[in-house]
Amino acid sequence: MVLCTPHAKVPVVRACTLQAGPLKGSMPTNPTHLQGQGRLKPHLPVRSLTLSKSMETPAAKSKPAANAEAARAEFCRAGIPDEVTSKVLRQYQSYQRWDIDTKLRPALKLWVEQFGSQQLAARLHKNPRLLLRTPEECSGVYLWLASIGADAERVQHQVPDVMVRPLDQVQSTVWAVQQVLQLTDDQLPAFLKRHAGCLLFTPARVGQTLHTVAELLAVPVTSEDMHEVVMLCGQQLFKPDSAKLSQLVSFFCEEFGGGQHAARSALRSNIYQVSAETMKARAAELRALLGWTEDELNQGVTTNPMVLTLRPSTVASNMHKLQAHGFSSTQAMYVFASCPSTTGYDWSSNANREKLTYLRHVLQLSLAELTSRPVLLSTSLARKIGPRSEFLYACMGINPDTTLAVSSVLSYIQTYSDAKFAAHFNNLSANPPLVYDDQFKRHWQQRWTFLVCEMGLSCADICACRPLLQTSVLNTLAPRWQFLVLLETAETHFKAVDHLTALATLSDEHFARAFSSASTGLVYDQNFMHCARGNLSRFCC
Repeated sequence: MVLCTPHAKVPVVRACTLQAGPLKGSMPTNPTHLQGQGRLKPHLPVRSLTLSKSMETPAAKSKPAANAEAARAEFCRAGIPDEVTSKVLRQYQSYQRWDIDTKLRPALKLWVEQFGSQQLAARLHKNPRLLLRTPEECSGVYLWLASIGADAERVQHQVPDVMVRPLDQVQSTVWAVQQVLQLTDDQLPAFLKRHAGCLLFTPARVGQTLHTVAELLAVPVTSEDMHEVVMLCGQQLFKPDSAKLSQLVSFFCEEFGGGQHAARSALRSNIYQVSAETMKARAAELRALLGWTEDELNQGVTTNPMVLTLRPSTVASNMHKLQAHGFSSTQAMYVFASCPSTTGYDWSSNANREKLTYLRHVLQLSLAELTSRPVLLSTSLARKIGPRSEFLYACMGINPDTTLAVSSVLSYIQTYSDAKFAAHFNNLSANPPLVYDDQFKRHWQQRWTFLVCEMGLSCADICACRPLLQTSVLNTLAPRWQFLVLLETAETHFKAVDHLTALATLSDEHFARAFSSASTGLVYDQNFMHCARGNLSRFCC
């Protein structure tokens, strides 16, 4: 959400330089563009940023600082809950030294008038330093980032402190990135999406970090190779200073070998957040737990440095759990190395067991195929794998028994965005009434939950009767399953699970003829269906 009203005015600044200072006084009303090819060009005209008169009176500088209890009482008066106030005053203690009448109260009043107490509390919980700037100033940073094509909402969510930096300082940092990497205006938004955290730091620090990365990789800072690596680097790249970054990555390469390959892996995995002593200790423990030789340890660590960012016991446990599903030690290590996020997954959890079972038995993928496509193992079953593979099965006949197998479209399942997947496959649908959208995904998730949790079916059972995943829970699955379970209770030799195909495919009339029983008095009719649906309103398919 934008930190401003639709009519909020946005501040205008001059073209920023690497030495740009804070905004002072009034600024020109006409926009000034940055010169030079590929340089950032601010698009939004804005006026100068000034605090309200009550916030800039001489008394604000001269009156004694407010104590903690007075500051707490003021937050309470503004409608901020105690738990939020405690966090804010703990993380930014300077509020306790602000003058109540001329600084703290006017700041709180300004934000409450703009957003209300509830929204302000939510914003302060996420960004305790919010009161350092006015809503207008924060909206200026937000709108300016949006004007250059950056995802301002994402920046605000990931690093909210950026919104309370002076606009000219944010611009100076962005321009420094462009200067050092020689990015075009079109390339800049992608960089900021990956490294929004750099906007918290000065141009000098950001430039030093980028030059350090180039030195570690032994490539020119403006080279394509440098751009590629930086876009794959961990999102905490700019958090350590350049000296610490160089020291930790160099230690990693010297300790475990691998040269430039090791440096690339280390930069991509946030290993520079771990001290040298911790790296060494974790490597030794990991070697003992997994029974690796020194060469195996060095290869494993340089291929996937993420193993040193987790507790060795966690890494070893997760590897053994993945092997328990049939993967060999080599395959498990390849999966972890190719898709590092899987290193931290608990492969004995219900969600991961269910995902593996679906991939193995419903999509009939071999362990070798899963090893060659490790990203699938980090892809959500409920949000992507399940609904997308079912859509392809229902609309295009793509399933393991046809010549066009699911494996031929796995890249679409695991990498396409929802919008791109829908645009690509809705037009190819052989069944026009079916459209891949949020409703289709929601219905698939409800059916899967009912089949697995309510009916207790295994993936093998569902795979043997795929029409189950295309059947309405509320109108068909739920009432019919309840009826079959009642029959099973009444008749000794009757098994509800033996009649899944009939449950999923017969019309109501034919199902009633086939299963209504005079001997038990059970009749499948509209009255029974109405009663059965009564307790299942949470399933709205």
